Amino acid sequence: MRRTTLAVAVLVMGAVGAACGDDDGGGSGGESSSDEGQEYVDAIVASNDESDLTDEENECFARAFVDAVGVDQLRGAVSPDEIRENPESSPEEFGITLDDDLADAFWEDVNECMDVRAAFIEGLTEGEDMSDETVDCLEDAIDDDLVKRVLVTSLIEGEDALQADQDLMSDLIGVLSECPGAVSEG
Repeated sequence: MRRTTLAVAVLVMGAVGAACGDDDGGGSGGESSSDEGQEYVDAIVASNDESDLTDEENECFARAFVDAVGVDQLRGAVSPDEIRENPESSPEEFGITLDDDLADAFWEDVNECMDVRAAFIEGLTEGEDMSDETVDCLEDAIDDDLVKRVLVTSLIEGEDALQADQDLMSDLIGVLSECPGAVSEG
């Protein structure tokens, strides 16, 4: 499952995100645009500086998350300084939750400024010795719904929750198993 872990790390390593920046026309211009919202965006971006996300993707995640969760819930759970001081913490550890509607809003916002599915597949395949046919198979087999479930579970509950979710892991392994060469032993 090393490839799965890598893909998840590419997507959520420290990103507690919010909607996409206004410079490219993406994002909702929601709560992340307020002064206090921007403080949370900046803290999330700073806590995620070790990830494989580009600066633009990191900002996108941060804005999408702040807009989905809202400044009120963030303020009630954690300060921007606490986010910076605890970059390995999941939102759940801070008492932050996303219901289905908020998870959908986050997913929609983050996909306005980056192709999350493409980043996930790139995380699975980058640096791996896979044939073009295997990569093409993965691109066909992995759908947005699966990536959304992986992303939201990992982001909100942490990577341990992803590994513990037997249904989700079964679905992920099932999809990977459809593509010869996508699952490695060990």
